[in-house]
Amino acid sequence: MTGSGAAAAAAIDDGTYFFLSYAHSAPMLEDPRLDPDKWVKVFFDDLSATIRSRISTSDERQVGFFDAQLHSGADWEEALTTALGNTQVFVPLYSPAYLSNSWPLGELESFRRRLKASPIAEKYRHIIPVLWIPLPSWDQSAETREALELASDVPGYAENGLRALCMLTSYRAAYQEILGRLATEVTQIAQRYPLPPSRVPRVAEAQHTSLADAQFVVVVAAPTRAEAPADREPGVYTERSEQWRPFGQDQALPAAKYVASTAERLGLATHVTSFADAGDAMVRCPSVLLIDPWVVSDSAGEHDLALVLKRLPRWVIPLVVLNESDPHTATVGTRFADRVARMLGAANRPPAKRVGQLPEFVQIMPELVTEARRQYLKNAPVLPPDRPRVRRPQLGRPEPSGDIPAGTEEER
Repeated sequence: MTGSGAAAAAAIDDGTYFFLSYAHSAPMLEDPRLDPDKWVKVFFDDLSATIRSRISTSDERQVGFFDAQLHSGADWEEALTTALGNTQVFVPLYSPAYLSNSWPLGELESFRRRLKASPIAEKYRHIIPVLWIPLPSWDQSAETREALELASDVPGYAENGLRALCMLTSYRAAYQEILGRLATEVTQIAQRYPLPPSRVPRVAEAQHTSLADAQFVVVVAAPTRAEAPADREPGVYTERSEQWRPFGQDQALPAAKYVASTAERLGLATHVTSFADAGDAMVRCPSVLLIDPWVVSDSAGEHDLALVLKRLPRWVIPLVVLNESDPHTATVGTRFADRVARMLGAANRPPAKRVGQLPEFVQIMPELVTEARRQYLKNAPVLPPDRPRVRRPQLGRPEPSGDIPAGTEEER
């Protein structure tokens, strides 16, 4: 492991001064290659540097944990769980999206459970919320007011949030003032009231989503171990298609789990299913269809895939995954991939994206999830709800009774 991945591993193993929690943004449609969370990374780097200037040079710990540092083949949930159990201070970046997204709220709840079980004094001080994007006046709670109080006397903070202060040079002095306050508070808490390492619940531990309740579906079209050719690399196929690992030992998770984690971090309750068990799920939900070209290595698999491709909705985004490092890729694998491409063409589908390396696979995930959701919102038939609308959990707000009127999606 090299580069930022090695740094992240060190941070997890050695413990950190702070864990940065934020709501992941969807990719920008005009250019998916641009980082929609660029300013979160800028803030993380600035806060890390400011804390580093306040601690002794003999302290070799990584300063902070930021999930964008994780290398492409990592088990993200396990890495986050370990980092949450080894950090000193939890720094959530509050925004309308944060308070309506189950993933960052899950990080917060996981850390809170760790604090609750800890015997240390002043445990409440180990969470320092920051107002990242202003919240509506009616969406205030004790926690969000605490974020305001961090720098209510600093010009521009309450009105615009720290992201704006980070972005605009006219607020540079105000931004530096808040960075200094945060760095001092984090450093003092970590050194005066050290939190011993402990195990915390996995962020997605209680987030199992049934197929009926899913907002997003990941469907895997891949052979099982019994169906795959005998000479394939060990570890690629298991008893279930959903566990398919096209890059073998290089990936800690099945391919479908990388897609599901991406969708969940964007706030979508996600279900993973095999091609054979999908039923009408792809008709009802935005979906990503992962296709192993070896699924068409026999006539039965080719026939089943062709039938489904003929009636595939526009909001199902197919992705062909073929490991370039597999010695079979240059021969039979590529031939099967070309056959899948012809089948998509015969079904009047645009050419499917094809990836051959794990980093490329992970990098493209936010773009695919966002495109599937965009196509669903644009093209899916509008039907009346068949059950009462359920409000997503809100930080610090009691659950109301009765149905909740539909509203517009809040801006991040």
